[in-house]
Amino acid sequence: MRILVNFSEGKLGNPEKCEDLFFCNDHFAMVVDGATNVTGKLIHGKAPGRFAAEIIKETVSTLPPQTNLEEMLEAINKNMQQAYNEYDLIQEIEKERWMAPSASLLVYSSFFHEVWQIGDCQLLMNGKLYKNEKEIDSISANARSMYLEAEMKKGKTIDELLVHDTGWEYIQPLIQQQYYLQNDSANQYGFAVVNGYPIDPSAVKVINVPAETEELILASDGYPLLKSTLEETEECLRKILQEDPLCFRQYKSSKGLIKGNQSFDDRLYLKIRIR
Repeated sequence: MRILVNFSEGKLGNPEKCEDLFFCNDHFAMVVDGATNVTGKLIHGKAPGRFAAEIIKETVSTLPPQTNLEEMLEAINKNMQQAYNEYDLIQEIEKERWMAPSASLLVYSSFFHEVWQIGDCQLLMNGKLYKNEKEIDSISANARSMYLEAEMKKGKTIDELLVHDTGWEYIQPLIQQQYYLQNDSANQYGFAVVNGYPIDPSAVKVINVPAETEELILASDGYPLLKSTLEETEECLRKILQEDPLCFRQYKSSKGLIKGNQSFDDRLYLKIRIR
């Protein structure tokens, strides 16, 4: 495999605080998107999402070429549990689930000619976009949108809300509640995520890569629209940030731009040649 394009930028403009990471060797290509910090607490000086992303990246970098999906998840969970024990996090996570570091993950395996999609990272392959959106995110995004519309009716301005997003504060309890539904495939709102605990493999999207495929584009959900070039993808983001910076009308999201930040979320774009 060969990297054609690799670009990432954290919403804060600080690479060390960016929660989107990638890895690529001859056997695996990966994009991992650490979940947004909903507690404000740090683990060993790092946001929980970054903490999770680093463990996942390090684990995937050590896997043998023939590692399958179940074996990859087992290795990641083992290393995450070891880290939880090392930093004495187990009891805190069991008491408050939103303390669990978690991440979305997209991995291409050259051995199996498959892409494994856990969470909302995106794949563009042969002109087709593969997303993994979940209903629970739409509920939170629409609730925030409604709240912000009401705030506007009460006299708040876009500029004021870019400084102090009361819509995010309103849905933060909803976001925290989501953590209790992680990896619960029997629940109507359950969803798969990498968090150090068992994942039902049937809840993971497995995408077959046709033999004639030459290139893959893997990206985090920091890009509202994924295009075949980085320039086009960045332009779509720029347009949304200009027209709907709060991300509550044109592009409804659980979070919007905060004044002084680079975007509403960290973002990563990886284009690779696989043959």
